[in-house]
Amino acid sequence: MNSLKTQWKEKWVNQPSLMLITVVIWSIFIGLCIQAGAVLFTFIYSWFNPMVAQNLFDGLNLFSLKEANPWYYAGVISFVLFVLGLKAYLFYLMIRIFLKIDLVHPFSLEVSKLIARVSYTAFQIGIGIIFASASFKWLAKKGFELDQVYSLMGGAYEFLLMAAILVAVSQIFKRGVELQAENELTV
Repeated sequence: MNSLKTQWKEKWVNQPSLMLITVVIWSIFIGLCIQAGAVLFTFIYSWFNPMVAQNLFDGLNLFSLKEANPWYYAGVISFVLFVLGLKAYLFYLMIRIFLKIDLVHPFSLEVSKLIARVSYTAFQIGIGIIFASASFKWLAKKGFELDQVYSLMGGAYEFLLMAAILVAVSQIFKRGVELQAENELTV
C-alpha cells in the first residue's frame, strides 16, 4: 500500500500532465458506469413497474415498445447496455495505459498490449453500434419510435476509425519496445 502511494506521488511530480489526463479519464469512466448502471437498474425495475419505461434514462421513453413487444424492448436495452458496457471498459483500459506509461521509458510490451486491447474494444463498439442501428431501423419500419436511443449509442464509424488508428499505434509501440530493448543491449 505504501509503495502504491509513493508511486502515485512520483507520477504526479514527474508526469503531471499524464496524471491529469488520467483523472479526466477516471471521471468519464465513472460517468459511463453510472449511466450503464442507471439504464440497467431502470430496465429491471420497468419489468415490475411498466410506467418506469416512460423515462428509462435521460428522457428515454420506450413504454410503447415495451407494451407492444417485451422481447423487442429487452433487445433494444441489451444493445444499449452492451455498447455502454464496452465504452466503460474502453475507458478502464485507457486508465490502465496512463497509469502504466512512463515517459522515461515509454515503450513497454504491457502498454503495447493494452493499446491493442483498446483498439479491439473500439472495433467491437463500432460493430455493436452498426448492428444496433440496423436493428433500430428495422424496428422503426415496424412503427416504433426509437430516435432517443441513438443519443445513447454514439457513432459507429468514429469507433471504427479509432480502432484502425490504435492498431497502427500498437504496432509502433511494439517496434518501439524492440528498439528500446536493442538500445539497452548495445549500451
